[in-house]
Amino acid sequence: MSEGRYNIPKQYKVDKGMPLSILFQRIDNAKCREIFSTEVESVVWNYQITDEEGITDVNTLMRQKGISVFEVILRHKISTELLTEILAGLIQKPMVLVYLCEEELAMGTYLPSTKGNSGRTVSTDFFPYDSSRMIEILDFEQDCDKTAEQIHKRIYMTLRQQKKVIMIEKAFQNLKQEKMTKVDLAYEFSMENLQRIREDAEYCESHLRVEA
Repeated sequence: MSEGRYNIPKQYKVDKGMPLSILFQRIDNAKCREIFSTEVESVVWNYQITDEEGITDVNTLMRQKGISVFEVILRHKISTELLTEILAGLIQKPMVLVYLCEEELAMGTYLPSTKGNSGRTVSTDFFPYDSSRMIEILDFEQDCDKTAEQIHKRIYMTLRQQKKVIMIEKAFQNLKQEKMTKVDLAYEFSMENLQRIREDAEYCESHLRVEA
């Protein structure tokens, strides 16, 4: 059974705030440290999705292998790709990141390196967030009887697809806006400017007739 605004069973709930000061000190790049300290309001470890059942002690749950779900509150919308890279470097464990800012939501995930594969991250851009709806991390139909590792790979592929869809939609909206702007400019020229040109021409003609 889910609890709160995530569709994750409450047996995986951690709800532990991460100390920003400690995370901040571990960031090597000075510019990244400034970005992190300025823009990140809070980081909360919300869930630890594991293969183990029946764990009731939070400290024990946190030590289990699985998918760590973190909620990151931002003061302003900044690059989720950069933040995912920063947090992956700091925490270095399989994770899903939920970014919330200005009534919008973005998501990222990190798959640590394995034999033959380097670590991989993917992040979506922000999109409108309806706070009355659950944030869906799990897909109960696809994730049924899957291990945490398999679920994580499915989440990774889902976010890759979502990223592509959001990018296409934003590019399409920008294209529509450009076309509308061109139409507006053409209309402005053909009506208002044309009328002014006619008035100027009539004025010149009238003066030419008088001088003649």
